[in-house]
Amino acid sequence: MRASIFVFMFSAVFFVIVGIIYGFATDFGELAGFPALLLLGAMSAMIGIYLWLTDRRVGRQPQDNDDAEISDADADYGMFSPWSWWPITCAGAAAVAFYGIAMGWWIFPFGVVIGIVALIGLTYEHDRGDFAH
Repeated sequence: MRASIFVFMFSAVFFVIVGIIYGFATDFGELAGFPALLLLGAMSAMIGIYLWLTDRRVGRQPQDNDDAEISDADADYGMFSPWSWWPITCAGAAAVAFYGIAMGWWIFPFGVVIGIVALIGLTYEHDRGDFAH
């Protein structure tokens, strides 16, 4: 995490310096690039400060240890269903809904209905059938 903190804090300083130089180069007359670079520096600083505070709270992580193994960072990411078709149904529902927004609002409710059915199916797929808990 320390490397990430360094990268984001270095980026913050870099973008603020470049933003100030850009402001002087354009006589602060161009009002898109100068504020954008300053805000980019501020956002990088926010991420760097968040990572620094998290590092202080959590402590040394496996990615900070040069002798760490890949298995040291293993964590339980949850339970996933490799046989499930519901994520594909959710993606199809989103595609129909976005198509409805782009082409005609009368198509949008069909995507919403398919999406609700897909989300219910995805949520309750482990509550019935062969793979019930």
